[in-house]
Order: sequence, then C-alpha cells, then structure tokens
Amino acid sequence: MGSLLSLEQKTAKLHGLLHEYAGVAVAFSGGVDSSFLLKSALDVLGAGNVLVLHAKSCLVSLPERQQAENWPARHGFHGVEFLTIELQPLLWKEFVENSERRCYFCKLRMYKEFLAVMHRYDLHVLLDGTNTDDLKDRRPGLSAIHELGVQTPLVDAGFGKNDIRASSRSLDLDTWDIPSASCLATRIPHGVEITQYLLEKIASYEEGMATFGFTGCRVRLHPQRNDTVFLQILHSDFDRLARPGMRQAIVRFFQRSGITDIFLNLQGREMMVASMSS
Repeated sequence: MGSLLSLEQKTAKLHGLLHEYAGVAVAFSGGVDSSFLLKSALDVLGAGNVLVLHAKSCLVSLPERQQAENWPARHGFHGVEFLTIELQPLLWKEFVENSERRCYFCKLRMYKEFLAVMHRYDLHVLLDGTNTDDLKDRRPGLSAIHELGVQTPLVDAGFGKNDIRASSRSLDLDTWDIPSASCLATRIPHGVEITQYLLEKIASYEEGMATFGFTGCRVRLHPQRNDTVFLQILHSDFDRLARPGMRQAIVRFFQRSGITDIFLNLQGREMMVASMSS
C-alpha cells in the first residue's frame, strides 16, 4: 500500500511518525538511507532531541568513516550530539566464523551497544534507515533489528531507495547519489574466517580501484584461492573500463598484490538514481 503513495505523502507520513517521539537516537552509517533519516529527524525534532550513533570498526573503510563523521558540519548542523562507538568485531567468535548469519550477529551486537549508550541519555527509541527495497532481499540483520525493537520509519512511511535518493537530492544532501555501501566483510565468502589481514587487503583493493575512478567498486575474494578476485563495478563505469590502457593498469595494480586472476561481474552494480522529476 505504501508504494501507492506519492513522495509528498510519504514525506508527510514520515514526519508524522517522527513527531510522535520526544527524542530519538539514529543509527548512522553516513550512507544514503541513514543520512536522509538523520536529516528528517533533525528537521522534525531539532538538533537537541537527536542523538547520532556511529559505529567505528575495522569493517568500515577510512573514507566512509570520515564521510560519516563530518556529515553534520557539511550540511550545516551544529550542536548535534554525535557519538562514535568503537566496536571490536574480530573479538566476536560468532562473527569471525562468517556463517550465513554473520550479519545477524553483527547487527545484534552493534545495536545492543547503541541501546546501552542511548539509555544513558534517557532515550528509548533507536531509528534505523532500512527501506522497503531492503525487505526484498535476504538480510539476516533485519531479524536483529526487529528482535531489539528498533524502529524503521522509512519502511513504515513506504520509502524505497529511489524515493530516498529523490528526497535527498531535493534536500541538497550530498549523499543523494553515492553508491550503496556495505561492510568490508561482505566481500569475504561465507565459511572463510574473517581476519584483519583480509579486511585490510579488501580495503586496499577498493581504494586502489577508486584511484582509477571506480568509486563504489566491490572487490570480492575467492573462497579457496588467494590469487583470485572478483570485481563488481557500477553500470556507469563500464565505459571507463574500456578506455585505452585502463584494463592493463588495473591488472598491474592487482599483480603487485599477488593477484593473477581477475574476474569481472558483467551484471555490474545497479545504483538507482532518481531524476529531477521524481
């Protein structure tokens, strides 16, 4: 039913939901969804009634962490309580084992930490940026969100990813067109133990690809072979890949790290980008 609503109606519904709370904490990654949710909460409730909780760990690259931490200043918000919560996921046995429930264990631990912190601020409502498109995929982390009673107002108001991008653009958020992000552990096949070494290698690979202009590229590891990676680039970057000398430069970059086989996912990464008329 939410999909039948116009963007204006969804926005009104979201603001109405937020108005029901005196104060909230927002789980903030700095990505498209949580940025829009944070902006909405700040606009509706005011900076003094919104606590921003950001998880810092080895699972998030430095550029993504910096983008999250300076978000309030970039968007003109001052006096916002922004707390960075340091997590140590490599100490969590159930996470390091990297089963298909890895995301559930991670989200459960993370949000339990968030809940403990916000309760010290006498806040009892934690908001998460899950949207309706997320419900279409198998996401074990959603089970943890529901289990802990975390609120998902973007889902309740009927916001999908394209709605969020369109609204973010109209609000002048610089996150409106960034690729969707996910933690570095998602590039490690299930069953392969997660280590600091592997996370750092993945981060270096993706930062290297970004220097070639492939922002948002995912570099996934092979489940058995250490000399093989799988590249997933944005649809819009296939033309860049065809530029003279580009393939050879990428091959040389990976060869310096001992990678001999580089496979390209021809499906690419889809990024829904809303038009100005959306």
